[in-house]
Amino acid sequence: MSWQAYVDDHLMCEIEGNHLSSAAIIGHDGSIWAQSSSFPSVKPEEITAIINDFNEPGSLAPTGLYLGGTKYMVIQGEAGAVIRGKKGPGGVTVKKTTMSLIIGVVFNCSLGSDTILVIKVVQRCPGVVSQVVCA
Repeated sequence: MSWQAYVDDHLMCEIEGNHLSSAAIIGHDGSIWAQSSSFPSVKPEEITAIINDFNEPGSLAPTGLYLGGTKYMVIQGEAGAVIRGKKGPGGVTVKKTTMSLIIGVVFNCSLGSDTILVIKVVQRCPGVVSQVVCA
């Protein structure tokens, strides 16, 4: 399965009546492995800041998490594993794996539904994900 098929068929699909607005799989080096057509154009410094927050949890809190130029307020995540951001009724969740970042964005959601969706997607295909990207 290609990474694009993984984004299209698993990250962007409906799970329990919910779906992400956009999603991507991005390497730790900032390379885009696959993304939905609606995923924002990210800057290298945005990915670097996200990786730095995984290595030094809390480093994004003072400045916010930026993705495609949009600023999200960093909210409770899971140190070293999940970063969550909130902006208005939407949010972003970034799940770190061994080799990549799995990013899900929602424009309208109840708090945490984006995290639930990203985590469920990662758990949904353990064979594909764990063999290649999961810790």
